[in-house]
Amino acid sequence: MARTLGTDFQAQLDSSQLQPFHAVSFWFSPDKLNLWTGYNELFIDSETYVGSGNLLEIANIEESGEVRATGTKITLSGIPSSILAEVLTETAEGVAVDIYFGVLDTIDNRTQIVDTPYKLFSGYVDTMSIIETGNESSIQVSVESKLISLERAKDRRYTDRDQKELFSGDKGLEFVDDLQDKEIIWGGGTT
Repeated sequence: MARTLGTDFQAQLDSSQLQPFHAVSFWFSPDKLNLWTGYNELFIDSETYVGSGNLLEIANIEESGEVRATGTKITLSGIPSSILAEVLTETAEGVAVDIYFGVLDTIDNRTQIVDTPYKLFSGYVDTMSIIETGNESSIQVSVESKLISLERAKDRRYTDRDQKELFSGDKGLEFVDDLQDKEIIWGGGTT
C-alpha cells in the first residue's frame, strides 16, 4: 500500500463530497481477516474486505516524529455469541495488523477506490478483551506499533553455542570462553 498520496487521492481529500473509509487486516494463521468500515465487499490489491459498517471502530492513531512505539484500539461491536466463542479460543497476541485509510468515488452507482489506500498503522495485537453489555458483545483489540520490538530485550547471547545455532560451521566465538581467565603479557616481556 502507498505511503504517499496520489494526485487523485489528494483531489478527493480536497473535494466537498469526500467518502472516506478505513480497512483493517488481521494476519491470523491460516486465514487473514479483512474488514472495512463500509457495506458489502471491497477489493483492495486483489484481496476481499468484508463490510462491517458502523460495527468497526478505530481509536485515534498517533503519529510521532520521535522513534517510539505508539498503539491504538480496534473495537468490533454487535458480535454474535457463535463468533465470540471462536474468539475465546484464538491466540491473538502477536498477530500482525495493518490499518489503511482510503477514499471512495461513486461513478455510475458503482463504488470505486481512488488510488491506493494509505497505510496508517502497522503493528501487532497486544491484547484482546471482550466487553459484554446486555444483548450485545464487543471485542476490543489493543494493537501496538512494530517499534515495540525495540523495547524488548533480546534473548540471544554472544556465546559459541548460540552462534552455532545460527551458523553451524562458524568458529568465530569458539575461543571466547578460554579468554576469560587468560593472562596476556603485553609489550614483549616474559615471565
